[in-house]
Amino acid sequence: MIIVKNFSNYKKFIVFIIFVILSSILFSYLFSNKFPNIIDNQNNMIFENINFGNGPLILNLINNGEYSSKFFNNLDFVLQKLPVLPLLIFSISKLTINFYLIVIIKNLITFSILFWIIIFYLKSHKLSSNYSFFYFLIFLIPYNLFVSLNFEYADNIVAILLPCLFLVLLSNLNQKYALSAFIIFILYLTKTSMFFVCTIIPFIILLFEKKKKFKFKKNLIFLGPLIAMLCWGIFSYIKTDRVAFGTNSLTVNSLGLTLASDKRFFQYYPDKSMDLLLGKIIIPKSLKSEWDIFDYFKKKNKKYFANKDNLINYIKTIPKKILIILFHIKRDSSHPDENGNYDNKIRYSLIFNKLFINISICLSLFYIIISIKRKKIYKDDFIFATILGMSLLPLVAGWATAKHLVPVSILCYYYLVHKYLIIKQLSSSS
Repeated sequence: MIIVKNFSNYKKFIVFIIFVILSSILFSYLFSNKFPNIIDNQNNMIFENINFGNGPLILNLINNGEYSSKFFNNLDFVLQKLPVLPLLIFSISKLTINFYLIVIIKNLITFSILFWIIIFYLKSHKLSSNYSFFYFLIFLIPYNLFVSLNFEYADNIVAILLPCLFLVLLSNLNQKYALSAFIIFILYLTKTSMFFVCTIIPFIILLFEKKKKFKFKKNLIFLGPLIAMLCWGIFSYIKTDRVAFGTNSLTVNSLGLTLASDKRFFQYYPDKSMDLLLGKIIIPKSLKSEWDIFDYFKKKNKKYFANKDNLINYIKTIPKKILIILFHIKRDSSHPDENGNYDNKIRYSLIFNKLFINISICLSLFYIIISIKRKKIYKDDFIFATILGMSLLPLVAGWATAKHLVPVSILCYYYLVHKYLIIKQLSSSS
């Protein structure tokens, strides 16, 4: 704290950016050594080898300008992936195809957003910007930094923007609801698990925001999900003649529920990759489009859950999935090595993350109970509980891996820091 005492915010930003660049270089070096098929001999990114379904989509954007990729049964899928991450990597590829530079630029964009939102949040509460140090400590946990620096899956963007949304909503910025609408717009188009956060939070704000200066401005937050729904719905209608909406924003979502309700689910989850179970799911060759596949598994799920015993068995899996979210600290989603063994050793980063999740849940419930008894609303606790609950809801319905929980862990850590700083501020002023 003494070291940065006389630093202006711009000097702090420069130091922060240097840290992001060096971390990105280290990440890129380690990643390319572990997965050498991601780069060629000139260190250029081989886009088609990007995992999690994003690679072929990005490559098709680069080569043909088409937002589609081959997926099940070699069919063209337009609605396999939400657009934010693929479009971000595609846009950067217009500047450079060097693997290191792509990772650096992507992280400069995301982490710069985080830096300035933290600074503006602290300023709005009349807190020293030196406290930003506390917020950046979470990235000293290796796994949190690894996920946030990553470029292959959408969780790296959610890990930055979900905590940003929380800080903006708890700030006293005059334009916080316009800014939060923009963040919600991006989140909605980043990952389908953000659907409930993006649609429920505006109503929580409408209910709990009582300050006169935000009487009309708070309604701006509804523009975020509304515009995002319109954009994606219109795009899907133009491309596929059907409107994609909500939890059905992607045509692979019904297959996800089929996996989550499969009787072999816990033979794989959490230790083994769910891709192994996916490989055992039969997709009829007669299905000729992505919507055919979506409808096929939707009907299959409806028939499955129409059986009362199946529904009860699925519901019985929920407590175990919650326990995994709260307490599982071993490596998950592993693929077997050449000898058929799985790497499920303890991931020590997760110990800290699970502590943040559990402590923040207990603390927020404590304050919510107190506020109910006192009939005095503590808005920050209700906002946190809503964002946390709505983030976890799809993961409980489906499944949560360690990388899915990094955004939640950072959110929980930020809540704890927020409570500490606000309580400290109140005690010092009394």
